[in-house]
Amino acid sequence: MRELFLIGLLVGMLSLLPTPALAAAPLNVKVVPEPAQVSTVIGGRFVLTTEVTNTGPTPSGDILAHLNIASIEGSVYVDPEDWSASRSQQLSLKPGESRKLSWQIQAVNPGHFAAYVVVMPYGSEVAGNEGLVISPLVNVDVASRSTLTAGGALPVVVIVPLLLGLAVAGMFFRARRRGSVQ
Repeated sequence: MRELFLIGLLVGMLSLLPTPALAAAPLNVKVVPEPAQVSTVIGGRFVLTTEVTNTGPTPSGDILAHLNIASIEGSVYVDPEDWSASRSQQLSLKPGESRKLSWQIQAVNPGHFAAYVVVMPYGSEVAGNEGLVISPLVNVDVASRSTLTAGGALPVVVIVPLLLGLAVAGMFFRARRRGSVQ
């Protein structure tokens, strides 16, 4: 009798413990970016395309694809909104269906970066324990744009007019010399 009481007490106590949230069904999508690498200069514009494919046997439901940019070096601050104005796209896919998404991107910092797309469930039914699918990283190398500095412009500003003046003076003296010989 005492054993039954202890078992009942134990079952009662265990029923008061919070139950862990059940994991949501995995998101069965594959995300493939193209191109795998981009080289550009500050201000350069490029398009990143990602193909999102539903690899599962059921419709994906509402999903959100979100573009992000991160510095690989870590020393460069990246504000993704500066790189792309439209960074989220909503979609839903039937089993086996694929959709290509295009992302317009403008490089705003020099350095080495990674662009990637995260796909996640979307909508009011999202519980917060769903998994994410992340694309492979796209390497983005951004070079500084060469500009003429004040120090580099000074020789141009001095030498070009000087050479033009010498050319005009040479033509003037040559014309004058021809005029006096005849």
